[in-house]
Amino acid sequence: MPTPPLPPATRRLVGLLLMLSGGLLGLGMLLKVYVAVYMWYAGGSQSPQALLLSAYLVGLLASGLLVRMGLQMRRGDGDHRDPNANEML
Repeated sequence: MPTPPLPPATRRLVGLLLMLSGGLLGLGMLLKVYVAVYMWYAGGSQSPQALLLSAYLVGLLASGLLVRMGLQMRRGDGDHRDPNANEML
């Protein structure tokens, strides 16, 4: 049995918390990317900090997805796709 949808006030609060956590994660990842790029130029591409650059960029992408989910939840655009619609994904 599927769970009932959240009340609108709770959806707005959860959306706000998702946006806040995504923004803070994005700020932290931007600082880490800055340090990794600096280490790339200073110590070469084989330094340990520079090798983590791709992981930091994935974290930056994840923060953007958190903000996007929070915006969708606050707007109430959580409507699921109609499986019978003749449309491209």
